[in-house]
Amino acid sequence: MTAVLHLRSAQGLYGAERSLLALAAATDAPFEPRVVSLVRPGREDVLGAAAGRVGLPAVRVAAPGKISLSALAPLIRLSRGGLLHAHDYKALVLALAAGAVARAPVVATFHGDTRHLPRVLAYERLARWAARFSSGVAATSETLAERIRSAAPRTPVHVIPNGIPLGTLPTPAERLAARRALDLPESAQVVAFVGRLSPEKAPEVLLRAVQGTGMRVVIAGEGPLRPALEAEADRARVRFLGFVPEVGRVLAAADVLALPSRTEGLPMAVLEAMAAGVPVVASAVGSLPEVLGNGAGVLVPPGDVTALRLALKQLSAPELRATLASAARFRVESRYGVAAMARSYRERLYQPALESTRGRARSPLLQLR
Repeated sequence: MTAVLHLRSAQGLYGAERSLLALAAATDAPFEPRVVSLVRPGREDVLGAAAGRVGLPAVRVAAPGKISLSALAPLIRLSRGGLLHAHDYKALVLALAAGAVARAPVVATFHGDTRHLPRVLAYERLARWAARFSSGVAATSETLAERIRSAAPRTPVHVIPNGIPLGTLPTPAERLAARRALDLPESAQVVAFVGRLSPEKAPEVLLRAVQGTGMRVVIAGEGPLRPALEAEADRARVRFLGFVPEVGRVLAAADVLALPSRTEGLPMAVLEAMAAGVPVVASAVGSLPEVLGNGAGVLVPPGDVTALRLALKQLSAPELRATLASAARFRVESRYGVAAMARSYRERLYQPALESTRGRARSPLLQLR
């Protein structure tokens, strides 16, 4: 068995973390998944705890600072004889350094597009540069893949959509119980937002779209925009839930999921809503037109408050919501199952990376391109 070490520096349990866990849980022989959390001292290991809850082996590695050299020694020990799978810029740089010493191949997943965030733009550029030394890269959308290919033209870059395990749809009784648990009126139109409260997700667009409509909004997530959003929101109609480990209970209470993002890859929240029978209104960015097009959801221009308000009002009709929910569920079942995602990673990234490494004497980091 070959160990696959999933490395991520997680600050919460958002879409990328849920995708990582779904992939790891679906990985089978000859690969053995292990979750490696890069955690700053004093912070909670939310990813490791989540991995433990679903029975995945997890290791916590102390990683102070942006790029922590002190994390290298344990990573080198862990990676001998295995494969490193990095899920963010910090994880990728550390994985390449550890892989160079341990002679372990490195692959990476780029989960989303953060180029509109000046604070992390330099790190994103660093990650795209580091992709040159990876054995292979996965991107969740074709747009993101093209940007990586431009920075790393000799690295194999594959578009691998996120996948999601399919459960049963919530019953009417379960939906009613979910509303009561969140103190929501049974008859209200409830719009959910699930995601990080940060500029690229544009949650303020949703708050402005629902003003004066009578709709209730539940916001599941944390982030730097929360104080400003709370100051702007109608607190009688908008509930801030903070970080919610299990988003299923939020979706069970919702009539619609709204995602007014400025940029996206393939957000797990959208797939989870589609699988739960909750219609989605989202910005036409990233992979969302492909996922929601042709009747599986409603697309609006990013940043367009009026278009989002109109779409949400149209979805006050139960018949339209039911039609979209049925089409969305079928789309997820046919295209975005977790087994298909795991198979793509195994066949397109893991196996080629191991074969490539066995065929050359030096590690990927030392094969300067």
